[in-house]
Amino acid sequence: PDSSRSKMAARCCSTSAAYPLSPARPRASARRRRVSHAPPGGWREDSPLDDGSGASTRKNKTKTRERKKQETGPGGGDGELAVPIPVGISGKGSGASATLKQVDLGQGKSVLLFAPSDVADVEGDDSISPETLESFRAELYGAGDVIWPASLALARLIVHCPSLVSGKRVLELGAGLGLVGNAAAIAGASEVMLVDNDADVLELAAKSAAANDGELGKATTVTTAVLDWTVLQTWPSAEYDVVIAADVLYDADAVPCVAQAVARVLKAEGAMAIFSDPEQRTHRAEFAASAAELGLEMVETDFPGHAGMRLLQITRL
Repeated sequence: PDSSRSKMAARCCSTSAAYPLSPARPRASARRRRVSHAPPGGWREDSPLDDGSGASTRKNKTKTRERKKQETGPGGGDGELAVPIPVGISGKGSGASATLKQVDLGQGKSVLLFAPSDVADVEGDDSISPETLESFRAELYGAGDVIWPASLALARLIVHCPSLVSGKRVLELGAGLGLVGNAAAIAGASEVMLVDNDADVLELAAKSAAANDGELGKATTVTTAVLDWTVLQTWPSAEYDVVIAADVLYDADAVPCVAQAVARVLKAEGAMAIFSDPEQRTHRAEFAASAAELGLEMVETDFPGHAGMRLLQITRL
C-alpha cells in the first residue's frame, strides 16, 4: 500500500514543521521459528505464500464462481456482477488471525512475516486484473494487509542487491505488513522506519521485525510510525538515505502526496528513493511531473526478473 493504502484526499498539507523521532524500539530477542509452508485459505495465486500446487487456486476459483452465481442479478449476463462482491465483513484481515509465514525471496533468502490468514481472496497472475479490482473495490482498495506482487518484487531486489540499503537509514513508505522494510533490515540497513497510516498492520510489521531479529546486523534497528501522507508536517525531515515503496501510486489523488513525502524525508545529498510499480498502473507520468516540481528526478526502467513490474528511481536534481 497509504500501502495500508487507504483512500487519500487530494489535499497535501504544509511540510514546514520538524518531526520529533521517537526513540528506537529495542530489538526483541526472538528465536527463529519453524513455520508451516501450507498456504492459508484466501491467499492470492501470485502470493509467495501459495505452495504452487494449484490447490488453493482451484479452491478460490470455485468460491469465486459460487459468489458470482449468488451475486449476479437479472441482466447481469456473461458472469458480470450486478453488485460488488462482499469480502467477509470489512475486507480487512484480522490481526488475531495472523500467523508467522516464511516468505521465500529466492536463492536461500527469506523473510519471516506475520500476516492475516483470513484476508480477502484476490486472484491474479503478475498483477491484479481490472475486473478483480472492480469486484473488490470497496473492500480491498488500498489494503495494506495483503502481500502484493510489487512488495515481493522489491523485497527480492533488495535482499539480492544489499548495497542499495546496506549501512543506510531507510524509510519504507506505505509499509503495510512490512515485507520490503524487513527485507531492507536483513540486507544490512543501519536503521529502518516502517511508515503506514494503518496502526493494525504496523503492529504486525513490528512483530515480524522481532521475529527476524536473528537475521539482522548488530547495528540495525527497526521502528514503526503511524503517519498520514496528507499531513506531512508530522513526518521526519531530511533524515533518510533511501526511501522504498511498493505499489503506492495506485490512486491519482495520492500521487502529489507521495512525491511530497519523498521530497521531505530524503537527505539533501546522495539520497534516493526506489519504487516498484505494477506495469498496469497509470500514474507514473503524473508522479514524475510532481516530483520534478519538488526538485526530484524519476527514472523508469524494466524491473529485473519481473516482466509485469516497473522500477522507479528517484533522486534530487
